[in-house]
Amino acid sequence: MGREATHTARAVLALREQHRDVITRTFGRAAGHGQRLLEHLYERPMVAVADVQKLTGTTYAAANNLVARMVDCDILRELTGQSRNRVFGYQEYIAIFHEDAAMDGPASQRDAG
Repeated sequence: MGREATHTARAVLALREQHRDVITRTFGRAAGHGQRLLEHLYERPMVAVADVQKLTGTTYAAANNLVARMVDCDILRELTGQSRNRVFGYQEYIAIFHEDAAMDGPASQRDAG
């Protein structure tokens, strides 16, 4: 179990550094808001544009542009398939935990049997 926790922690740290770097290099003046949103995603990996607007204190249009940049950089992915009330997920982060759960599943079954 400890090995999986270490793997997860390392994967999260590596992902965070990778995405911090992308935001710093490519977001220009919006980098500060991008970094704030990235940190928020580690607490709540799913957001709507209205959430981003509240978090950054910007207009809806500016928040929408920030989300679009995050999508363009493959940091966020639109999940609903809708044009309104869209929800975006930090899929790479979420996937780290699904990978570890998949690794735990068969081992737990083997240990039980």
